[in-house]
Amino acid sequence: MKKKYTLLLLDCGKVIKQIPLGTDDVLIGRAEDTDLALTSNEVSRHHATVRFINEQYIIEDLSSTNGTYVNSDKIEKHALSHGDEISIGEHSIIFDDGSYGLSCVEETGIARRGEETSIISSKFNSLESKIDDKSLRKEFRDIEKFVRKSRKRLATLAHADKLTGLYNRQYFDKAAPQEFQKAKSANVYYSVLFVDLDHFKEVNDTHGHRVGDEVLRAVAWLIQRACRKTDLVARYGGEEIVIVLPKTRSSDAVKIAEEVRVIIEKQTKKILDIPITVSIGVATYPDDGAALNSILEKADKALYEAKRNGRNIVCKYHE
Repeated sequence: MKKKYTLLLLDCGKVIKQIPLGTDDVLIGRAEDTDLALTSNEVSRHHATVRFINEQYIIEDLSSTNGTYVNSDKIEKHALSHGDEISIGEHSIIFDDGSYGLSCVEETGIARRGEETSIISSKFNSLESKIDDKSLRKEFRDIEKFVRKSRKRLATLAHADKLTGLYNRQYFDKAAPQEFQKAKSANVYYSVLFVDLDHFKEVNDTHGHRVGDEVLRAVAWLIQRACRKTDLVARYGGEEIVIVLPKTRSSDAVKIAEEVRVIIEKQTKKILDIPITVSIGVATYPDDGAALNSILEKADKALYEAKRNGRNIVCKYHE
């Protein structure tokens, strides 16, 4: 089957807009005549374009003010491959060949907020064009930037854990079943990692709860940096963190879990001057169950198996 290439505009790991790619150029920027309009002052009016040349898609920066980045590297021209992350200003765009299967939430609150922000931005641009005084224009742009950032922060707070900055349990309980259903419908793998800090009570008892909070924040930060944009990372409760790995088979999930474990063991000592380790349980659909609750339960059982086997290890669920 011929692949269907798409640009996926992400917000907090969720797809808020999809732009199908064909043979026509796709213009990205802040202007109203673009194919993918991004509402941010860091984005030039005509910032970049994606072209179909010699049977491949090429992204080209259009002499933008702040540059175009692919996988964190600044580019002038770049041949896109599946999974490449394009960064323009604060916006993240994934080049997809149809195999990601990320959630599209165009009809949800996130998309509505994006649409509202676009309308507000358009009104700001219209008003700004009527201001002749340069100093007033700058002040006006500062106000627009503040409003935009404030709206984004309010939208994020609704589903963020206040301590760690990860998704909260409420958001996880809503998003995880949606991703699971997509995996089940497409008959693809869906792995879950349960991560639990070892001897966390001793950290609180020895160093106090303030240090305990710092430990949780540091571990959450390290896990986020170790995970992909498409992964769902949430604080499940207490010192337990859950990671959903879409389209990840069991063997690869174990490798990722081991990478997370090693990173935390090595880096927390440097960051906090306290050695922190974690135990991780792994379970995968469809290998370990046909329902999400079953996968979560078995990942949790694998976690406690890791605890019983001495902690600071990764344990894959087995009968």
